[in-house]
Amino acid sequence: MLNQTAIVVVTYNAKRWLAVSLGSCAKYAAGVPVYAVDNNSRDNTAELIKLEYPTVKLIRQGENFGFARGNNIGIKRALADGAEYIFLLNQDAELTAGALAGLVEYLQQNSKAAAVQPVILLPNGLVNSIGNSFHYLGLGEAVGNGQDLDAAWQKFYGHNTNPEPPYFSGAAVLLRAAALRQTGLFDEDLFMYHEDLELSLRLRAAGWKLGITRQTAVTHYYEPRRSKTQMYFMERNRYLVWLSYFKPATLALLFLPAAAAELAIILGAGRGGWLGAKIRALEYLFRPAARNYIINKRSALKKLTALKDRDLLRWAAGELQWQEESLFMKVFNYLSASGWRIIFPIIRW
Repeated sequence: MLNQTAIVVVTYNAKRWLAVSLGSCAKYAAGVPVYAVDNNSRDNTAELIKLEYPTVKLIRQGENFGFARGNNIGIKRALADGAEYIFLLNQDAELTAGALAGLVEYLQQNSKAAAVQPVILLPNGLVNSIGNSFHYLGLGEAVGNGQDLDAAWQKFYGHNTNPEPPYFSGAAVLLRAAALRQTGLFDEDLFMYHEDLELSLRLRAAGWKLGITRQTAVTHYYEPRRSKTQMYFMERNRYLVWLSYFKPATLALLFLPAAAAELAIILGAGRGGWLGAKIRALEYLFRPAARNYIINKRSALKKLTALKDRDLLRWAAGELQWQEESLFMKVFNYLSASGWRIIFPIIRW
């Protein structure tokens, strides 16, 4: 079952995590080729991989190419070596017994699925992600983060035993090589953040489905820190993806709620100490690089699909469900959901 499968792990200053990611691959996926793409780590990560995991195919980079390009480098090597299924695992995530075989079995049994995500748990057993959800303004969130698995699954998927997540988490996902050959790999211009959302949308636009299986799990030693650089890329890439995927008529309908949300995010950025990063993300949209990106992406998507905006946006949420409860979020969600109930029925294209 695993003879056509490969694993890709992108590392960056990952010395303390090697026993978690590569160690679990050696233990629970023995014989499966592992490609470690090191993004120019400064803590001897690459040297330790060579010393402690000699069977791992180490690909050293001369600079930090980010999550998207780093994974693409490993995926391309795996494809060239004949892999039909490629499992992406974060450097701080741990494979569990039977998980990879279960994911491969899922794709073999669901021929229209381009990707399947396992349940991603925190070390304390609570959920990190049972798929990811995106708001109709492009804000993404991990479904169920910090929640009990049974409660989160029931809330989001109900009694559906074979649900589709709105988009997959790049922290742990098995991808079908045939789908990647058709649609392409991660968008390297995004560097990090929203590259999993963008690829999920692209796969859907090409007619593929996404999956999640509750029968498989990985453990993610997630540390919820947000630097100003991370917040910059999250906001910048949110704009780039949304402006690339949807028709002008859709974007016009979303203008007023988007403007209101921008004001709220700017206030939050000011309170959170990353207002400068937010302003830089907004400023980027007026650069020629952003304009060229959007034009080129829209042109490429026209060749890939004739899928309607409505078909993609039916997966969008009207609320942010997994954020910290506060009066601000309650007001935001009420106004946001009310707006979406009015806007979505109008989108017939």
